[in-house]
Amino acid sequence: MKTFYLSIYSLFILLPLATKAKVPCEHNEIIVQLQPNSTAPELTRTLTVEWPNHGFKIRKLLSARLNCHLIELNCDMAEDFDLASLRKMRDVVAASWNRQTQFRKDPLKPNDPLFPSQWNMERIGLTMVWPYSQGGTTPGGKEIVVAVIDNGFDLFHPDLESNFWRNPNEEFNGQDDDGNGYIDDVYGWNFHDDSPLIPLSDDHAAGVSGLIGAIGDNGEGLAGVNWKVKIMPLHFLSPDEAFPAFEYALKMRELYNSTNGEKGAYIVATNGSFGISDPVDCSIEPYWSGYYDLLGKAGVLSVAATPNKDWNIDEVGDMPTSCPSEFLLTVTNTGPDDKKVISAGYGKTTIDLGAPGEQVPTTDINGGYDMTFQGTSAACPLVTGAISLLYSMPCPALEELVDEDPAAAARLVRDVILKNVEPLPSLAGITVTGGLLNVFNGMKYLHSYCIAKPEEREEGNFQEIYLGGRDFLQISPNPTADFLKVDFSIQEFRDIKFRVFNMLGQEVRFLEVQQAEPFEPQSFTVDVSDWAAGTYFINIFDLSRSISRKFVKH
Repeated sequence: MKTFYLSIYSLFILLPLATKAKVPCEHNEIIVQLQPNSTAPELTRTLTVEWPNHGFKIRKLLSARLNCHLIELNCDMAEDFDLASLRKMRDVVAASWNRQTQFRKDPLKPNDPLFPSQWNMERIGLTMVWPYSQGGTTPGGKEIVVAVIDNGFDLFHPDLESNFWRNPNEEFNGQDDDGNGYIDDVYGWNFHDDSPLIPLSDDHAAGVSGLIGAIGDNGEGLAGVNWKVKIMPLHFLSPDEAFPAFEYALKMRELYNSTNGEKGAYIVATNGSFGISDPVDCSIEPYWSGYYDLLGKAGVLSVAATPNKDWNIDEVGDMPTSCPSEFLLTVTNTGPDDKKVISAGYGKTTIDLGAPGEQVPTTDINGGYDMTFQGTSAACPLVTGAISLLYSMPCPALEELVDEDPAAAARLVRDVILKNVEPLPSLAGITVTGGLLNVFNGMKYLHSYCIAKPEEREEGNFQEIYLGGRDFLQISPNPTADFLKVDFSIQEFRDIKFRVFNMLGQEVRFLEVQQAEPFEPQSFTVDVSDWAAGTYFINIFDLSRSISRKFVKH
């Protein structure tokens, strides 16, 4: 929410103690446009003759070119004032109440023709998040990259082509231009053939890539979670090829960190919509978890799909979703009815959350689209895409944390995802969080972190402070002589109305605070320099309860 200033004129009308405003003063300011040769002082004199008890005053000139002015009248006279009579005056061109402004960031739905079929995207709250970011880069301009370890990339799909990562420090010239140990790795690497050429050998990766990062709002096909992300294709077929793929992603992020972005890639997540066929616990193959830990220390989260089997992973194990790494998020599959799909793994201590992955549209090979892609392979990319989208939010504090401590930033984004799921009965008791991915809830949590004071972040209570419900956090300075700064908490990003009363219970001013905006401070400043000295009460207008704070004007 934008900080703004409200100039408030003193009221010196002394009324009996029992006198109170009949109704809240929703508006007492009028925007008036006058004829070219007319003046505001002339108008107020005429108005005072016509309505002597209304206390008309000139607030300010709004436009000299249009001869527009802001006129104020007494709050208790505003409700019954006949604006139509003012409009009929000879010198008046137009007149209207100075009404509330609304920031019209409605849910954003892309113009892609297949988007109406993408029930999964709306289900996880993305249309409420996209108005604030559609992905691509961080606030500081870092190009966000997701490493997809998979098989069957369609690098020339029209809805994906420009979102595939390109190594800016490598050319097809038979040399290792960037010194990372791979020759001509312009678009990633083929670990099955140990080659820079990515084969179109299957259709799986095409579907996964589209869910993460199909180009959104381009009037073609459908939209991914992150419309502008860069997808790094790492082709593999067997576990022995997965490890060098993880090593490549790790090396490229470490190279980015060590060269301050001159080389490597700003990889924030790896997507693993795969697993080992036989149920094996990670304690038998701990090297998987070891790679996830190494990636996390460099700032990379990893996301893995649990098996498409009705297995309790706590009991039977799975590779890799039984791995305990703090930097690994494990995902099961839910359907349109919000129930866990029967053929999807679960585990109260191993599987973190659910995401929609049943019969979902996505991109397919040969430039096509698959309207029935499904399985945990379809659920997993939504979490990966959400991670990459969160890094693009207008939150400088997150980017500062990335630069100072990449692992701490990865933990924060992990918490953004896992602490803000939408609880689902079908996932309660059989997953770690008991809930479904909700990116909008996550964005609100990240907002509270971003606007919090350093000590609040350290304590970890920033969500409770700023999103705990409508209330006052601080009014300062108190007493005051000139300006009053009001900090407040919210529960949702909605309009909040404040009113000020004097000790007689008379409404001094109606303050219309606009809709709280994500990643903007939850505060505003009131100019009280013209107020009469005394004690006042500022109220939050809330239908469920009365919230009031006292302050003193010297």
